[in-house]
Amino acid sequence: MARTRDERRWMRRRIVLRKCGILRRIGGERYVQAWTGGAPGRMSKGKIHCSCWMCRRKSWENPPRQERRQRDEAYQQLAESG
Repeated sequence: MARTRDERRWMRRRIVLRKCGILRRIGGERYVQAWTGGAPGRMSKGKIHCSCWMCRRKSWENPPRQERRQRDEAYQQLAESG
């Protein structure tokens, strides 16, 4: 089912506000002005993170909780048997 125009506008506005909020928390209103040039709608596309180790450290570098639990259980069984 296709989204209506109203839904697309709401989604775009939500994304713009979220990204502007992130920039405000990092560097204040000055960062928002620098990234948008006075037009916040420019934030609707693209990403606002970099590829440094702090930004990259998301889910793909840390294994999921289930895999960590399985790994810990395997280490514990090895310690008990040896």
